[in-house]
Amino acid sequence: MNVETNLAADEAAYLMGAAEPVTSSVLISNSKYLNSPLFRDVYAQMGLKRDGHDLPDAYLIPTLSRAMGEVVDPVRTMELLAAEKARLPEFAAWLDERFVSDFTAEQTAPCAPGTLGARIHAFIAQSGYQIDFLFKDAPRNDYEFLLKRRAQNHDIEHMVTGLCPSQVGEIALIVANTIANANYFSTDFAHELNLYGTVLMSTSLSRAGLHYPKALPSLLEGFARGYALGAKQKKPLFMVRWEDHLDRQIDDIRAEFGFEDGPEPGYWDWIFKVFKG
Repeated sequence: MNVETNLAADEAAYLMGAAEPVTSSVLISNSKYLNSPLFRDVYAQMGLKRDGHDLPDAYLIPTLSRAMGEVVDPVRTMELLAAEKARLPEFAAWLDERFVSDFTAEQTAPCAPGTLGARIHAFIAQSGYQIDFLFKDAPRNDYEFLLKRRAQNHDIEHMVTGLCPSQVGEIALIVANTIANANYFSTDFAHELNLYGTVLMSTSLSRAGLHYPKALPSLLEGFARGYALGAKQKKPLFMVRWEDHLDRQIDDIRAEFGFEDGPEPGYWDWIFKVFKG
């Protein structure tokens, strides 16, 4: 049996109205994102593809980064950052301090069981991954420093929030950061910080809805948990110096920062198999 999905002519006309778009020899719109062939292509790929075993989940991230370079105005971003630095003394002090770290397995080996330091040690020693995995060069300006600290804190944020690195947990953490950024910074600067995550959130929702219906309710739960967690934060998570918390029990950290909305370990482990099925 065929399922009819086309709208009747009068129904389509009701939705489309009487106006017609302006014609052109090339695709052109009032959206800089739609006008960028690279951005348009990678967005479509990320939103429509299935997750497979042939390539890493992050395979398209370098392409997305290049596409972002076509649609973001770096001068405007730096102007917005300067305005926020002048407006927010706490943010200015954080930028001026330029604190960075370089975790090693040897550094965190003495940390007691259950502490953040012990969790970081296990991550480095057992997974083969590094905490400092992006923007490894010395930052040349405030924005490069911000990006570096976002990267350095990313895996630690998974550990302390309980928002695991599954396909759902990753998006939940992005949602948490999106809300924390939006509540702390001006709308314009928060938009610059959240743009990358916006693409990852929206394409993940599309991918789950199209290909992984079993995971879709959990992804929406991840949005809710991430929102609740992020809304409790007094400042962006990337501004927290987790290096000062290495000897603290993770449970105590979660209680202090209001991370109770993050689930218990293993809660979303089944998601990995669904997306790779």
